[in-house]
Amino acid sequence: MIWIKSIALIVMWMGLANIAYAEEKWVADEIFMQISEMRKEIGQLKEKVAYLEQRLADQQPKVAPVSLVGTEAMTRGKADAKLAIIEFSDYECPFCAKHYKNVLPKLLERYIDMGGVKYVMKDFPLEFHAHAKKASLATRCAGEQGQYFAMHDAIFEARGQVTDELVAEVVKNQELNMTALQACMEKPAQLSKVESDIALGSRLGVKGTPAFLIGKIKDDQLVDYRRFDGVQSFETFAGVIDGLKK
Repeated sequence: MIWIKSIALIVMWMGLANIAYAEEKWVADEIFMQISEMRKEIGQLKEKVAYLEQRLADQQPKVAPVSLVGTEAMTRGKADAKLAIIEFSDYECPFCAKHYKNVLPKLLERYIDMGGVKYVMKDFPLEFHAHAKKASLATRCAGEQGQYFAMHDAIFEARGQVTDELVAEVVKNQELNMTALQACMEKPAQLSKVESDIALGSRLGVKGTPAFLIGKIKDDQLVDYRRFDGVQSFETFAGVIDGLKK
């Protein structure tokens, strides 16, 4: 009787094992089928996304070239550079100051001073910054005497506080003509140039500072560019610049 019970238990165990195996196989097969279906759906979604991206790209208006003529005084870099970065800036903007302090030095070292990239400044003083337009005028008028970036750097170091004392210090250190600089700052033509930069930025979609255009130079114009809003990492600039070089 004992051996009969043993055989019965063995048969029962084998039956349960077969059932368990069958269930496991069913579950495994079901998972495999679901994964296969998911892969098909993912493939279809990728095709749809690629199609929509292409449709969107086709519908996007081509970016209008931006003239670089007349920006020489506000430009860093070599004249024969093939690429350019345009910065729309506000001297009282803390984010512009952050870019000036943390990112611009790396761009100067790796790309601008090496001759591959021009760096062009555009004024975009925001209405709620009381001294921003004065700062733009001071830098432009220092640029009339070949010292745009001396004033640019001094104002950023002073956190945008363009006082008469600061202007006088730059004039003294750079041996500028104070009378000529003051007369320049009072000219309506200089203010019109600042407002022209603001209008250009607005047409290009700039709403705040800093904003950047990074692209190629062709016939004294910036073409094939992309716009970036807000502070960007050095790695972002490097990725775009290196991509444009290819």
